[in-house]
Amino acid sequence: MKKLLLVIPYAGFSGASIDQAVKRAKKDNASLTALYLLEGGAAASVFDKFSDIGFMGDRPAEDLSRAVMKESRQRGYEALGKVQIKAMEEGVAFEPIVEEDAAVEKVLSVIEREDPYLVFVLKRKQRSFMKYFTRSLADELSERASVEVAVITEEDEQEKERADDKNMD
Repeated sequence: MKKLLLVIPYAGFSGASIDQAVKRAKKDNASLTALYLLEGGAAASVFDKFSDIGFMGDRPAEDLSRAVMKESRQRGYEALGKVQIKAMEEGVAFEPIVEEDAAVEKVLSVIEREDPYLVFVLKRKQRSFMKYFTRSLADELSERASVEVAVITEEDEQEKERADDKNMD
């Protein structure tokens, strides 16, 4: 059976991307694999912010690191649960994967291992200024993946949700 891979690099996304991936998998008679990427450096990032504002001392607390990773993992399970529910509603086979590294190489290794025919990847809206200095995971995957990559941006999701809201009125 063909596989479609949905890469979820962050928890704060809407259901429009899930809908697109599930509908495409159903249309193509494929199974859906959802990959949630835990941010490995999230605890350090939180500690840095707390240190900068004078809320914490010099050393990161082990409890803080565990709490941040626990929260990140919980958000990942919630995101994967949303995908699973939608897949079940549409009768699409579903497999969740959680990886602790948000690096492009990790995603490329999952692509190689799972061998999907198509990869959907979510992309946060970037500020115009920042796009000149950093490359997103979605941009990197679009260039380096050996399969077709469909990028879903937050803008696309927000526009779709606005249109859905108008249709309900």
